[in-house]
Amino acid sequence: MAACSHTREHQFFPTQRPALATQDQTAGIEERDRIERFERLANFQGVESPQVEQVLLPPGSVDFMSGPVPVVRVVFPERAFFAFDSSTPLPGSGRIFDLIAENMRHDVPDAALTVLGHTDAIGTDAYNISLSRRRAQAVMAALDARGVNPDQLSEVAIGKRQPIAPNNTAWGRALNRRVEFLISPAMSANLAAVQQYVVPESYFDTGQPDTSRPQQPAEVTARLPSVANVYTLNPQSLRQQMTSPNDDVLRPLGGLPLSPVSKEPVVPAPLTESNSSTEPTQHIALAPTMPVAPVRLVPIGPVEQREVDPIGSGPSSY
Repeated sequence: MAACSHTREHQFFPTQRPALATQDQTAGIEERDRIERFERLANFQGVESPQVEQVLLPPGSVDFMSGPVPVVRVVFPERAFFAFDSSTPLPGSGRIFDLIAENMRHDVPDAALTVLGHTDAIGTDAYNISLSRRRAQAVMAALDARGVNPDQLSEVAIGKRQPIAPNNTAWGRALNRRVEFLISPAMSANLAAVQQYVVPESYFDTGQPDTSRPQQPAEVTARLPSVANVYTLNPQSLRQQMTSPNDDVLRPLGGLPLSPVSKEPVVPAPLTESNSSTEPTQHIALAPTMPVAPVRLVPIGPVEQREVDPIGSGPSSY
């Protein structure tokens, strides 16, 4: 009788099903999958593994998660994609585009990828932002051609605004000339990672002062852009570019307010982790003065553009 009673009890009171994963838990699982997938695909395709980092933004950075927000940061040096002063992808860059596209095809359909084309601090802001914008546009067009959903793509025309090393040496400038990919559950998380990045003021010293007129010590950083323009891909214009090469294939979304530079040395934020312990990591640092809140874009600003890319003729230098 006891056995029958036990059976009837399970018929009327079935075993409780496991709870569904929360948005925070799902985002963490997806992030670990992305990092591991990049390593596997790079090894399989014979591509030199990029620098892949895990960035955890503080709670409150986006409006759809309650805890820390994970963002995967993938960094390639400039030479992997472009020749000096050019926004035309090098022939050998196709294997890297294949790697990024393959990773996105295996990701969840709503994953967001944001491209940043960084420059060094030599040259004017307008020149570097234009070069940054055109390079990121070329990267997004290459990914679109490989089947990545254009709705998943965005870019930030960041120029020289976020160096990862001092600009007063050739070595530091080479590190700063890079292409970054930010991948997360939503574009708003990627933009928050860009917004919260803070750079020490000393990184903008190029060691090449302008002798044409006197400069105050903080004049260079005082003139730095405080807003970076954000764009998405316009697939229709991209398709028409074959007949009208001068058509702009980017759709402006708005301006992203950036963290102010720091007059003090920047200490990497404790929320930042790297998946690799064998190589030095380039840490992001979160600005303590920036309020932690979801990103709000502002009206987009004008961009000075150049129509040609004569290799080696621009103001940037090695």
